Amino acid sequence: MIVPKARTEKPGMEEPEDQRSGSPGFAMAAGIILAPLICIWVFTSEILHNSADLASISLSFAAVGVLLVLLALRTVFRSLTTRKIILIYAIVAGTVGISTMGMVQFLITTLAAPFWFATPENRWQEFTSAIPEWAAPRSPDVVRGFFLGHSSLYKTEVWQAWLVPMMHWSIFIGALLVVQYCLAHLFYPRWANEERLTFPVAQVPLIVTESLGNARLFLILGAAVAIAIQGMNALHVVIPSIPELRVLPTDIGATIPPPWNGIGVLWITFYPCIIGLSMLVPTNILLSSVFFYALGKGENLAGRLYGIHSGSIGGIAFPYAAEQAQGAVLALSLVVLWSARHTLRRSLSEPRDRGVWVALVVSFVVMLGYGIALGLHVGTALLFLGLFLVFMISVGWMRAAVGLIWNLGTDVSWWARAFMIGPMPVGQGVGLAYLRWFSFGDFRAHALPTYVDLMRLSDAVQIRRRKLVTALAIASILSIFASLWIALDVYYRNGAATALTDQWRTYQGRMAFEGLRSQLDGTAPRPDLPRILAAVWGLLFTFGLQIANLKLMWWPFHPAGFVMAQSGALEWFWCPMLIAAIIKSLLMRVGGLTLYRRAIPFFIGLVLGDYAIAIILTILAWMLHTPMYKPFPI
Repeated sequence: MIVPKARTEKPGMEEPEDQRSGSPGFAMAAGIILAPLICIWVFTSEILHNSADLASISLSFAAVGVLLVLLALRTVFRSLTTRKIILIYAIVAGTVGISTMGMVQFLITTLAAPFWFATPENRWQEFTSAIPEWAAPRSPDVVRGFFLGHSSLYKTEVWQAWLVPMMHWSIFIGALLVVQYCLAHLFYPRWANEERLTFPVAQVPLIVTESLGNARLFLILGAAVAIAIQGMNALHVVIPSIPELRVLPTDIGATIPPPWNGIGVLWITFYPCIIGLSMLVPTNILLSSVFFYALGKGENLAGRLYGIHSGSIGGIAFPYAAEQAQGAVLALSLVVLWSARHTLRRSLSEPRDRGVWVALVVSFVVMLGYGIALGLHVGTALLFLGLFLVFMISVGWMRAAVGLIWNLGTDVSWWARAFMIGPMPVGQGVGLAYLRWFSFGDFRAHALPTYVDLMRLSDAVQIRRRKLVTALAIASILSIFASLWIALDVYYRNGAATALTDQWRTYQGRMAFEGLRSQLDGTAPRPDLPRILAAVWGLLFTFGLQIANLKLMWWPFHPAGFVMAQSGALEWFWCPMLIAAIIKSLLMRVGGLTLYRRAIPFFIGLVLGDYAIAIILTILAWMLHTPMYKPFPI
């Protein structure tokens, strides 16, 4: 495994590189200025031009694009050192997720949804009296302009209607980010220094910026291969006579004869970036992931053969993959928490961490206060928000250990509904609906895993943590306001419910209240006994895998593979991960660790080439105002 070593530095000493090349102040300023601008670009590209998902994956397209531009500029400006490049990259990577899915894009469409989509048939009017005045504007004219467009955010009645809601939700987003940074700070020492996790995503910018000689040639060769493949596929979309080397998802499950087609949908993909990134993941985790994914398909087949498959409408949902995932993620979270108990105890007694603990508590109390103000009971708010943060810790560990390009996720409100006695009160339901945007399982853009990667980067190139935190704090504040502003500006000009904007984001806002209506009417499946037992099975099985992994030297299966397989994170990635595992095993067998290390730059080049094509096509879509081929994810 390639793990760049962190350079040592005595406290109080100035970094040697900065003595030669000047203060990092310019790099900090550049990153802080770039961050909100990149957020604006990401939002408009994804909403108006159907671009690739620029910021909702672990290794952000937008941040890598900035990295590639900086590397090009370094050939001209020699003072642009590795440390400065990584600092700018870190600031952008740590803030760009604010503008995308799971954050502002889902939040903004959720706020106004119950007022626009309410009809006599769905009876959403029952919700409006439970929505606090500060949470969302409700003026018919203001809401109409948001969804139909041909209006302006800058009308007095419009911006005044949004001013108070945006102030409150900005505070909530800020608290959400602070809590996640504090948790990343507290758990990072355990993961980096004691468990010595490999941080695959963080390795990519380090390898790219430090590759020299033959390594750089292999890097360029890998990039050229990916660019050639994806460039041909992009041209195929425009000129069909050009052959396609398909890497996007192809369902082969429907072509399998019965009864074997009972496995359900089976996607085959060949993403160059996933193959490249998976080469940095431990082989046992890759093989475990593919094994448990195949085991899940076997469960689907068994359900079909015995007539208990989830395809029966309103019937049994065997094999309860989502419920197994709930238990598996909870078990992994408890394992991670337990393993870090000594580190956390020491941290409590260290003066330098006291401020972090205070910030963690204060930010969590702020989030808790908003949850209660939205209608949640104190117990429900504690359970809901506490579980969300516990789940985020496990997601951070998964990023550091596995480097999965999508953060795994699970619906946190499932547990709140499972422990709720009797019918759900409307007030609590509205509170959960208004908090769905960040908690229903789409954790792709959440900050804690990214913060952990950035801490690894700062250690590797000796960026002082205080500088990084200061820059991230300022850039995050600017990015929150920039993302909320551009969201309102775009939707009032183009309409959130028109063909001019991406409707999947609008659909996610509406889903919060469609789900609430179904829960109140009793048509949505509640966490009943079979589903709770499935969650318990997922929890116990994950514990069993962890114990076997620790106690049995020969045990081949890692619990991370089971967690990812049950959460659905592998549907599009199992095939590239299997390819990477096979290639990695062959390299180790033929040439050992030496050959593997020499080959790594080539596979990182696959990632860069794939990303370069996506960024170029995004810029073309921006300039030409037309959708382009999306190299990833679809």
